[in-house]
Amino acid sequence: MCSVLSISAGTQLYTGYHVISDQHIATAHEDINRALTTLPDKLSILDSLIISRQQEVQLVDTLNYLFPPQQYNHASLLFADSTPLIRIDNNRDITNVPQWFQSLIKIPEHHEKRIINNDDFDVGILELSASSRWAYTKYWQLFSNTLISHLLLMLTGGCAIYLISKKHFTSLRKLTTRAYNIDNLNQAPLALPDESDIKTIVRAFNKLSYQLDVNFKSQANEAVKLREQAYLDPISGLGNRSFFIHQISSWLDESHKGGLALIQTTLISDYYEQEGYQAGDKLIKQIAARLNDVISYNYTTIARLSRDEFAILIPNLSSEKLELLGKMVLKIFDDIVNNSKLVSPSTTDIGLVYIEAQISPSQLLTQLDNALTQAKLTPHKSIALIKDPNSHSSLGKQQWKQLLEQAINEDLFQYKFQPATLEDKSVYHYEVFTAIQKNKNFFSAGQFLGAIEDLKIGSWFDRHVIVTIVNRLNADRTIGPFAINITNSSIGDPSFTRWLDQLLSNNTQIASRLFFELQEISCIRNTDATSLLCSIIKRYHFGVGIDNYGRHFQSLNYLKEINPDYVKIDYAYTYQLNDQTKSTVLSSICRTAHSLDIKAIATRVETETQLERLSDLFVSGYQGFITEKYTQLETV
Repeated sequence: MCSVLSISAGTQLYTGYHVISDQHIATAHEDINRALTTLPDKLSILDSLIISRQQEVQLVDTLNYLFPPQQYNHASLLFADSTPLIRIDNNRDITNVPQWFQSLIKIPEHHEKRIINNDDFDVGILELSASSRWAYTKYWQLFSNTLISHLLLMLTGGCAIYLISKKHFTSLRKLTTRAYNIDNLNQAPLALPDESDIKTIVRAFNKLSYQLDVNFKSQANEAVKLREQAYLDPISGLGNRSFFIHQISSWLDESHKGGLALIQTTLISDYYEQEGYQAGDKLIKQIAARLNDVISYNYTTIARLSRDEFAILIPNLSSEKLELLGKMVLKIFDDIVNNSKLVSPSTTDIGLVYIEAQISPSQLLTQLDNALTQAKLTPHKSIALIKDPNSHSSLGKQQWKQLLEQAINEDLFQYKFQPATLEDKSVYHYEVFTAIQKNKNFFSAGQFLGAIEDLKIGSWFDRHVIVTIVNRLNADRTIGPFAINITNSSIGDPSFTRWLDQLLSNNTQIASRLFFELQEISCIRNTDATSLLCSIIKRYHFGVGIDNYGRHFQSLNYLKEINPDYVKIDYAYTYQLNDQTKSTVLSSICRTAHSLDIKAIATRVETETQLERLSDLFVSGYQGFITEKYTQLETV
């Protein structure tokens, strides 16, 4: 429409220019022709040597009448021999037309010279210059009217087109928005519009979105099934021996403080023999359910190692609580025995190991077997506890609380930053590791995080760390990005959520340089609170990550709701990659994240061989000792 109106306006102005120019010249010709019929009689009676004042005035009046000053800049009469007779000059500026228009449009004056003849005798010469003042005035009026009329037409037409096609634009906007967010799953189908052509496209979009959602669920389910086949006991639903050993290795590298329990019972064999296989399988499921209900500590790993053996790993647990846990577990089996109809009595023995110092997995498993042997030698108790002989005296709750208070008040925290590196060797972020340095005593996060969770003061600790890192980012624009771990107790604290909302809203300028990492267990056990916290973080465009990705056997569908920027793969999957089963599971869970455009970062990568193997398994980046070769760790 704009093009058509522009062409129409241009054509009208072009034609008008030539018409007005021609009319300007034609008017001058008419005036000259009229003058040639009037002036011969007046000039023939004049004497070229003597002309009276009265005759001069009459000629001036005649010329002004024939050639109005408004239209002619110059008019003059000469005798036939070119002797000057009368000259009139009327130079006037064009005041009713803008100067810029006169500079843009050129309409020249019209000059003409005619011989005045009377009865075949030349009696004089007429010279004149027709002013372009009239032509400029006419053309300016035409230009203004044309421009205004076409602008009004354009505006009216645009409004009409907008009103007519508003409904179409609404449907197209919805389609455009859905196209930008086509990879966001779980979206409601678009409503079908009235327009038949757009309706076909909307149907195609809805079908594509549905298919993407189906494909993701299929991938997630495949990953779960592969993990279950590799690491899950099919009857109890608990982790198997391989899974438990991997979790021990991971825990020892992280913290090496806490407790383990090894449970051996004759109850299951007795059930299989006396009640049959169906009853035996049902009993195993009952035991697993009771263990999951009773043991509610964070990061707990419960596994079935063999037909009659179960094992429990609880990081950061005190020896007193470990003994209490053993009694609770023993009571579970005693209750089942008392409610059963078995003929022969069944026995249950529990070996407990508590450690605080560094120890190898093989040494730990040996101590666990020794503890179980001791339990069998004391049938009146059925529980035996072995404390790590190399462990140091453990701080109590109040001592940990006092230490943390002092660390915050006196700023005794030290921070180490470990890079997470992408495939192109660029640093994606630096994960913040916190420690406490008091005099000559050094306490790593693995030592005091358990106490923090136990005391429910994670929010208190997290606020201090977050404020410290935020202040550092504001003070120096060249550092970062940093990734801060959030404790589980903070996620369930509404006051922490409100506090973080306010803090992030006031520091959006550092959003691109700060990530927040949450544990996978929080996404599974505290889904609503985790989703709320992540939505607040994303509202201000800060980054979100999930740590210990794939550790738990629940569905990976939480990824769709949380939609993190990255996940950090649990060490159990990145250790011993020569195991084909483990590699297959790792590839599957990474592919699930990859389908949502989520970066999968492998943790504790230590060797070039391990790095090369990971590059073939949908892993986007890596973190661990290998990155320290490329980037110097910073300690503050």
